[in-house]
Amino acid sequence: MSLWVVEIKGAPDETPFEISVLRADNVHGRRSYGWYGGDKIMIADHGGPCRNRVPPRVWTHLVGVAHAVAEELNREEAQEELYAADPTARR
Repeated sequence: MSLWVVEIKGAPDETPFEISVLRADNVHGRRSYGWYGGDKIMIADHGGPCRNRVPPRVWTHLVGVAHAVAEELNREEAQEELYAADPTARR
């Protein structure tokens, strides 16, 4: 299975923007805004009519959350693969 990675579109104080975690092989999700689902998880986005901006300080935290989520998902899936290969590893 493909690893989870962080995808960032836009920048602080810009709109639209998107911060998401998605599968590295999700080509459409990497190229496109939206398309959230099983292979793409939204952390934060804004492309609506209000065009609110995210200050740089908040942006940094949102990107940090995205990296933490990707690391957690990859760690969980690595554990699942280990258990599938060696059921005795759960002990």
